[in-house]
Amino acid sequence: MPGSFQIKLGLLIALLLAVSGPASAQTPCTPPESMKSKFTGPPNPDALNDLGVWFGEQKNYTCAADAFATSLQLDPKQKDMPRIAFMFGGSLYFAGDTREAIAALREAEKFGYRDIKLHLLLAEALDSTKASADAEAEWRAALDIVPENAETLDSLSNNLIAGTDYQGVITLLDTARLRPLWSIQQCSNLGLAYARKGNLAEASRVLRDGANTYPDSLPLAEKLADVLTQIGKKDEAAQVLANAHQRQAGSAKPDAP
Repeated sequence: MPGSFQIKLGLLIALLLAVSGPASAQTPCTPPESMKSKFTGPPNPDALNDLGVWFGEQKNYTCAADAFATSLQLDPKQKDMPRIAFMFGGSLYFAGDTREAIAALREAEKFGYRDIKLHLLLAEALDSTKASADAEAEWRAALDIVPENAETLDSLSNNLIAGTDYQGVITLLDTARLRPLWSIQQCSNLGLAYARKGNLAEASRVLRDGANTYPDSLPLAEKLADVLTQIGKKDEAAQVLANAHQRQAGSAKPDAP
């Protein structure tokens, strides 16, 4: 068990004091009035889980993490333990405790919690600690659940680009199934991957497709123009940029009264 699973006795005492004591004794982790009746008896894991969810909804992630940690310590074998461990890990992550968050999310994963959000959050946390290979494994685990998830494909292709695995980006994205679903980020990454491998014809194909699909994306137009210039199509490159800037200028005009 990670260190943050150690019992939060201070929190538990504070909660009980907040319920029974005067308003001046309240702490930042005080339950709302609507939930205080749940804390008048012995500590209850279900009540603490409900409290953790409430704190999460208020974006008070430190208190949410403390509530989930206390619940898990009181009953580490509770029926919904993997999901509570996931919420505990997520709360830690959003509270800024990335390393403990990773440990808690790993615990949820180990005990069989299966949800794309777990893999996405764990991959993001791992990426932030420069554990790129572990993050990639989590992005791919997310794709096993939802193969066309745009957020996952964006993030994994970003990860592969950062690691200069250009062939990996091409293998990941340039498929008949995904082609109609490419996001702006995926078009950009795939175009870059082809360009870095010296295949400017394929880079121009991908970026032209992206620029046609997302005509308001100036970055895609600029990348396409750059590739077109490199293959000697300077007039077309100039036209692509002119059209893109014209669209930008048009979208910036205020609506007529």
